[in-house]
Amino acid sequence: MSGQQIAQKEQKERVRILRKAGITEADAEKIGKAIEKAEQTTSGEIAAAIIPQSHSYDFWELFFALSCSAVLFAVFVFVSDKIADAALFFFWGELPVRVMPLLTGALVFLSCALIFFFANISALDRLIVPSFYRNEAVFRRAMRLFTESGIYDTKEHTGILIFISLLERRVCIIADRGICSKIEQSVWDRLAAALSEGFGKKNARTAGSECSASAEALIQTVNECGALLAKHFPARNENPDELSNALIVLRGGE
Repeated sequence: MSGQQIAQKEQKERVRILRKAGITEADAEKIGKAIEKAEQTTSGEIAAAIIPQSHSYDFWELFFALSCSAVLFAVFVFVSDKIADAALFFFWGELPVRVMPLLTGALVFLSCALIFFFANISALDRLIVPSFYRNEAVFRRAMRLFTESGIYDTKEHTGILIFISLLERRVCIIADRGICSKIEQSVWDRLAAALSEGFGKKNARTAGSECSASAEALIQTVNECGALLAKHFPARNENPDELSNALIVLRGGE
């Protein structure tokens, strides 16, 4: 695969994830400009990221499929006479002894495979995976991005990450240690809750707005973060832009 094909594939994936969030490329550009504008009044840095899901959740999907298959196995044993009668359609005379164990095993395996396939649907993942595990997965992935992208390593340790995980429907706002000493966690929790509400409306558009509800909510959050940073960490004579202002779109979970 050539470099151009890889780039096209990555761009398609980016568009797909943005569409899932209710954000267009034009919206993403406006979000980047909002970050750039907010940072002009502060020495702090703001980064925003969207991810389709923070974890693959393969273990929980497989566990669910195996649990359902175990229940189905018990059901198959209970109705084994009817299964045997149905199987006789394919044989002359009596049913060979080895057929029933093979047939039951095949039915259980097929059921497990089908359940595991459907368990990958996002709506079902939200039912299958315990909420505490989903919340922890989002926080871990946000912290990983916080360190890998260098947000934690700004000159004055005044970086903020706005992290949105779509499958889990959860928002994390992580502030570096230079900020935490001056702004209480309850402030970030309030902003995260408001942003979550905006993403819940997704593609809806308010009167006079050129952006979707989710994009508008993210821009509003960026503006409020910028105002908080400007209050406690105003811009100085030298105010280098240490991080990219573009909206970060991540491809998938761990």
